[in-house]
Amino acid sequence: MRNTGGITMTDYGSVSTTGDTCTLYFERRLPHPVERVWRAISEPKHLIEWLAEVEIELRPGGRVTLRWLGTDEHGKQTGQPLAHGVISDFKPPHVLQFDTDVHGTLRWELEGDGSGCLLVFNAIGDYGDQLTKILAGWHAHLDFLADSLEGRVVDWPNWPRTRWEVLHGYYRSR
Repeated sequence: MRNTGGITMTDYGSVSTTGDTCTLYFERRLPHPVERVWRAISEPKHLIEWLAEVEIELRPGGRVTLRWLGTDEHGKQTGQPLAHGVISDFKPPHVLQFDTDVHGTLRWELEGDGSGCLLVFNAIGDYGDQLTKILAGWHAHLDFLADSLEGRVVDWPNWPRTRWEVLHGYYRSR
């Protein structure tokens, strides 16, 4: 846990709202150097291991396409399968931000933390009645990121749905 401005943070993160806009805040301490985590969040061959199939032009204003690979227990695509965006903030190897047409703004910040890295992730958008599902989804993806850094890659056709279900139950109960 970390205290940030009076808010105690855990892996479960926090939500703040202004009007219809929600800002989801998560942080993770990862036992890997910033450069390694940067590759995991910015290179397509690593992004597919924990997030989605991604086409990305790594430069300010570069285009981003995310194709979500998760399916339900019947093999049907879950959620909105495709998002398009643009890189709106790019400071390698510390800041990567996408503005997307479906998922709002997605921002990763990396900072050296001893022998590892502090990752701060924000998702900003109008999530309406999907908020608890979005929270559970980003929490699970950040867990998958930590797993992929340890060599455990998500098998998307058989991804661990029960992890998401447990997380969703937690967020619904809050």
